[in-house]
Amino acid sequence: MTHSNSPDGPPEEDGPEYHLPKDHWPLPELSNIEEHPHPDANHYVTMQKADEYQKLRRTFRSFAFPTVVAVLVWYFLYVILSVLAAPGGPTHDFMTATGWGGLNVGFWLSLAQFPTTWIATWAYVRVADNKLDPMAEDIRIKLEGKEA
Repeated sequence: MTHSNSPDGPPEEDGPEYHLPKDHWPLPELSNIEEHPHPDANHYVTMQKADEYQKLRRTFRSFAFPTVVAVLVWYFLYVILSVLAAPGGPTHDFMTATGWGGLNVGFWLSLAQFPTTWIATWAYVRVADNKLDPMAEDIRIKLEGKEA
């Protein structure tokens, strides 16, 4: 069942719907309320203590925290090496050494930040798709009472 919250007349001239075709007034995403089962707070508290929810949290934390720590350590290592690469600094010779393609090591380390981010994101998406999302879906089904 949906409820329409249609305003009287066209939208205001400075409103977000003014330039839309008239059949789009009001925006359906903003004006239709669908009935949806909402468990009470006791169900959430009970589920939070359940083994399956704790397993979901453990699985997330066992991937997310080490990955974030590794990426941040790698990033700050690069930043520290860069700061210390000032002329006369302890890493100056290392960071300014010519690397592959005639570019210096500092430049290659800076470019390595991009694939590091992409790899961490790709790994998270894989873990989420294969482990986290199925466990979360099972929990959602149980909370909404749609268990088979």
